[in-house]
Amino acid sequence: MSEIYLSKIAGDQAQWLSVRQSLIAGNVANANTPGYKSQDVKPMDESENSFLNLVQTNGKHLAAGIGNVAGVGTENSSTWEVFHSGGNVSLPQEMMKSGEVAGAYQLNTSVMKSFHRMVLATFGS
Repeated sequence: MSEIYLSKIAGDQAQWLSVRQSLIAGNVANANTPGYKSQDVKPMDESENSFLNLVQTNGKHLAAGIGNVAGVGTENSSTWEVFHSGGNVSLPQEMMKSGEVAGAYQLNTSVMKSFHRMVLATFGS
């Protein structure tokens, strides 16, 4: 049986969410570091297909992205304020982003659980 496209998209989104959560955690960890600029992951936009379709076509090519996840790039995130130290990490904003990631991950897993139950019901298990 070949891979179901929905599971690939859900897996790719879970990887993207994992990378985003890691960057958010890094932002929080460096909140008091002078000059540190907060980072975020570029949006997983299906119109660009940047995250879904980048593939390492040759073993000698370097893998693109962050944490060996292809197609994930960072960008400086917009923030609410810049502090005297030159940093721009806003802890309330980072906590809101973390909550967004948690909600998106929960939705992702709920959809996959429902799909799995539907497949099991189809095969009579």
